[in-house]
Amino acid sequence: MKEIKKSGTSISTQLRRKLQSLSCGFDQDLPLVCCSAITNDRDDSSSNAGNKNGNNGGPPDVSRHRNLGLLPTQCGSIENDRIFGGNKTRLYEMPWMVLIAYDSARGTKLSCGGTLISEWYVLTAAHCVSFLGPRLTLTGVVLGEYDVRRDPDCERVEGELSCAPISRNVTIESVIAHPGYTPQSLVDDIALVRLSERADFTLDSMKPLCLPTTRELQRESLDDLKGVVAGWGATEEGLQSPVLLSVDLPIVPRAECQAAYNGSPKIHTTQLCAGGVQDKDSCGGDSGGPLMYPGRTVAGVRYVQRGIVSYGSKRCGVGGFPGVYTNVAYYMDWILDNMSS
Repeated sequence: MKEIKKSGTSISTQLRRKLQSLSCGFDQDLPLVCCSAITNDRDDSSSNAGNKNGNNGGPPDVSRHRNLGLLPTQCGSIENDRIFGGNKTRLYEMPWMVLIAYDSARGTKLSCGGTLISEWYVLTAAHCVSFLGPRLTLTGVVLGEYDVRRDPDCERVEGELSCAPISRNVTIESVIAHPGYTPQSLVDDIALVRLSERADFTLDSMKPLCLPTTRELQRESLDDLKGVVAGWGATEEGLQSPVLLSVDLPIVPRAECQAAYNGSPKIHTTQLCAGGVQDKDSCGGDSGGPLMYPGRTVAGVRYVQRGIVSYGSKRCGVGGFPGVYTNVAYYMDWILDNMSS
């Protein structure tokens, strides 16, 4: 905008070319321009880390990253009595799950999910926070939710009624979507949301999920293992389930996934695929929600977020069409670069 204002009514050929090179689709008939992220103390090349790392063949080593300490080590605790293959989760089973709230013509809409990764940050998909169009405005995040129909949420365990604290609606301080994402490319579908007040990790209903911070976790092959996807089934159309669901899905090798999509769109190294099982897909998961697989962390074996629900999975349970997820391991430097205390 500064450059356009400076040039006045006669836009130079050079600026016109620059704007054309930055164009990224249309909102109805209005052309969209995608600017790279504004960076403070580093050049743009680091903000494009997802692409950069995808090309050199491996996830970035963040073991000595200056911001590693911003991620809690107590995270991703696994309930021992989890029912594998089950659909409905237990109260407190996945306290890192959040819902993203939007204003729409019909009032508040919950159309995406995300995960708490620290007291201040939620990890979600770029498509949940950018290119929203004129009909949706991002308003906040719901923390500590389980069943959207009631507050507080209660569960009877062996005759004893246990109730969670009331869920919290928190406003957003800032949003950082990966500058490489466009609705056309579908790659780099990752974003960070900074909350305007910190999540309360003393509550059982609010805890962080672990991320793949070690070389061992980042290099682990997950092909043919069963990951866990969780959410309320929130898509652009809204919620499909009032209660938090989870589903176990096989993680599909990239070549197999690419073949299922017949080469279009291209599945990148920075993406993961899971599912493609008839009638069992991340319908139980939201756009922006997590694909998890346990891993060894400093605190023991915990749930580690391996993917973010990106696309494909909204064709719920269509056999042979795996859902495509952003591979979190490849974006660890981007995540840490963009976090602050």
